[in-house]
Amino acid sequence: MEAEVVVVRLKEGPCPEGATCISIGWVELRKNVVVPDGDYLVVMSPVVADVVNLAELKKRFKCIICVGPSTAERVGGCVVPREFTSFGIARLLKEMAPGRVVVLRSSAGNEVLRSLMPEVIEVPVYDIYIDEGKLKEATRLIESAKAVVLTSSTVAEAVARRADLGGKVVVAIGRVTSEKLKELGVRHIVAEESTIKNAVWTSLNALRRGAK
Repeated sequence: MEAEVVVVRLKEGPCPEGATCISIGWVELRKNVVVPDGDYLVVMSPVVADVVNLAELKKRFKCIICVGPSTAERVGGCVVPREFTSFGIARLLKEMAPGRVVVLRSSAGNEVLRSLMPEVIEVPVYDIYIDEGKLKEATRLIESAKAVVLTSSTVAEAVARRADLGGKVVVAIGRVTSEKLKELGVRHIVAEESTIKNAVWTSLNALRRGAK
């Protein structure tokens, strides 16, 4: 059965109704991660909870900030920005009292936070890898799909390198992914909310409107 909407993401996770999801990579956790002291601790992925002792880290920071709902659900007791992206994190931090910011993220994280907040301290706690076999399978699914949801800038670059996205409704999960697609010259729209569920809704809505 052909998929109408294909969601391409790095790792496995829940798949919204109305879509076919495929992961094209995997995550490797780093060992002996050292987290410096600071005022604000920013957690960019639920994966971080598998690497560091967040319960202990919460005692060392006056505020924990999570990039989005899925991360907040895993971490607990954190503040979530209105926009679930690095741009949203930067805006939230600028609204708060001055302080030292430490960010826990993947080694392949984008440059957005550093460009907007040069003093931020980024600590890579896991590495991500693309599985060429899974990417090939994703390319096959995309060929027959009407819409494609791309869930990160890393995924967007990998998919655009291999798949023909012409004639598809391409949805970027957020502004960071959108910036990468612009750089790659891929026509796309951006989900109103940076979640997979909303991105799927955006793609289905676009298909109903006859978007090309």
